Amino acid sequence: MLYKPDNFSTKDKNTCLKALTYILHLSPHNKLKKECMLLQLRRIGINEDKFDDSKSACSKETLINNLKNLDNIRAQRFIIREMIILAVSDKEVTDREILDIYEIAETIGISGEKVGDFFIWAAKGIEWMMEGIQLVEEDL
Repeated sequence: MLYKPDNFSTKDKNTCLKALTYILHLSPHNKLKKECMLLQLRRIGINEDKFDDSKSACSKETLINNLKNLDNIRAQRFIIREMIILAVSDKEVTDREILDIYEIAETIGISGEKVGDFFIWAAKGIEWMMEGIQLVEEDL
């Protein structure tokens, strides 16, 4: 079965919201990341009006426990992938973001190799977007 946001349970959505908010708080006052996060929430089916920064924030330990309590490895992987998308959305990934994502993923049983694959996938996406911008802008 293809795992997509339409398959998210309420628990999956709440955990995803906490995970994205956690990454957002690693680089506070980043307007681009907040905009990206709101787009991700819409795609997952979480109304952005319900997003409350203070209520959604949680510690790394709480996030790990929430992720461990999800019933589906696909949901866990999807959320880790979404965390990486948010981390790279401003094209600057901090060491803390990288280390925390690896630690969280490995603690819940997702291999470092799989996390590395997600980071490589995200880097390819950024490269692809930059090439698209160059195609539009070149020779003007």
